[in-house]
Amino acid sequence: MTAPSRPLLAALVVAILSTFTGVASATAVVAPRTTSPTPKSTLVVLGDSLTWGTNFFAKSQSRLAATKHFETVLVDSRWGRRISGLTSTRYSGNAALKQLIADGIRPTAVIVALGTNDVAILTKRREYVAVIQELMNTIGNVPVVWVNVHRTDSATTTRQSRRFNATLASVLADYPLASVYDWATVAVNDSKVIDPDKIHLTPLGHEVRTKVYLELAATLAQRVSATTTTTVVPTTTVAP
Repeated sequence: MTAPSRPLLAALVVAILSTFTGVASATAVVAPRTTSPTPKSTLVVLGDSLTWGTNFFAKSQSRLAATKHFETVLVDSRWGRRISGLTSTRYSGNAALKQLIADGIRPTAVIVALGTNDVAILTKRREYVAVIQELMNTIGNVPVVWVNVHRTDSATTTRQSRRFNATLASVLADYPLASVYDWATVAVNDSKVIDPDKIHLTPLGHEVRTKVYLELAATLAQRVSATTTTTVVPTTTVAP
């Protein structure tokens, strides 16, 4: 058999290369769909003595956990706690939340039930603005509901409660993921929920407050779902 001529060899090489190129072009491999890891959902409730009583007498933390709206529920409340401006984790909601974050807690939603003690100490709108914004900066860009205050143990605290609630609504208007629950109206419409000291809660009040927290948890879970939904785009690669 005679060896093929150079022109014939060149033609064969071109034909072979064209065949492999066609196969490569026609073969597409679709990469497996990938999803971003879903962060653990955590609800933090920051409160003062009202929330402490609700948790102790009406088991709000265990009842919130039982709804399974969030994988983790943490009710952090202390007697005498204010919103911010202090360094003690016992007496400052802001300091307490910073410590939780330092300990590895990553809230995906927050209920803030603070302000009752602030209205007995702070008197000016700018003071309320400062502590509210300070805590909001620590909370960050997650859904949050503030429970406003009802304190009528004196003419001064009654007036300051109203001023605080108006300030709270005004400040939170600048935060798209924040809203206010109007506890003050609940207390006015049902005097049986407020203790004779006109600050704390009755046994009925603890139950009503816990049901409010359950309602807010359901609302927050929906907001978290809406803000964390991601679109997965499949990728296509060409085989070598």
